[in-house]
Amino acid sequence: MLPAIVLIAEGLVVLWFLLFLTMITSIYLDGRGYGSAVRPKAELAFFKHLRVFVTLGISIACVVTLAEAFELI
Repeated sequence: MLPAIVLIAEGLVVLWFLLFLTMITSIYLDGRGYGSAVRPKAELAFFKHLRVFVTLGISIACVVTLAEAFELI
């Protein structure tokens, strides 16, 4: 029963991550039409490395889920 609960919880984490990614993408797409403003360096760095963050986050979530499912952790 406990492994099923853990897998459901991990699935919900993945769902939350995808919803968060959708929200960030929506904010980005809405903000493109506001014109050219001076953007802070932190924001530029975030958008520059967004693909790396997303790929790394999904990969780590999948690896941890599989490791827990096969009792490697």
